Amino acid sequence: MPTLDELLRARLPTIGDWQPTPARRAAVLCPLVQRAGQDHVLLLVRPADARQHAGQVAFPGGMRDGDEPVEATARRETREELGIGDAAIDVLGGLGWRESSGGIQVQAVVARLQPVPLQPAAGEVVRVLHVPLAELCDAARWQQKPPPYGATGKQPTLSPHFAFGDELLWGLTARFVRDLLAALGG
Repeated sequence: MPTLDELLRARLPTIGDWQPTPARRAAVLCPLVQRAGQDHVLLLVRPADARQHAGQVAFPGGMRDGDEPVEATARRETREELGIGDAAIDVLGGLGWRESSGGIQVQAVVARLQPVPLQPAAGEVVRVLHVPLAELCDAARWQQKPPPYGATGKQPTLSPHFAFGDELLWGLTARFVRDLLAALGG
């Protein structure tokens, strides 16, 4: 039976280049980590007073710098936000791109993170969450609901929502998680 990483390498497309668009571009890393023998998706919580995505649950990521390739953008942002160096990031494939509510083309890179100490950037990360992949795979835990009150940008009418403790995963990050689950076949 293949491991999760082998399965994702086989099912996810390789990381491509940026799509032709006049829109601004960003990349996020969808990090998978092992904790207590189980696979988890690593997410972070943005500060409540952040200029962008205040208080939201998100992947590490951000805007493209110059002519940086997709994977390089995701790696750089992960290094800046969590202190994780390139050697600890093993890229498994991509989830393609989606347009954010702010009209930004965002590409997601799926990677396995090696067990290294995290150094969250104080101005960008309030806390790090480790959500068990098995819980994310539980379809009964997901709901389609309108975006939370105060959501900015051009939001779709409904968004996938996943409650985890006191946190709520929704919006673009939730859509990328759903793309990952679809790649896993459930």
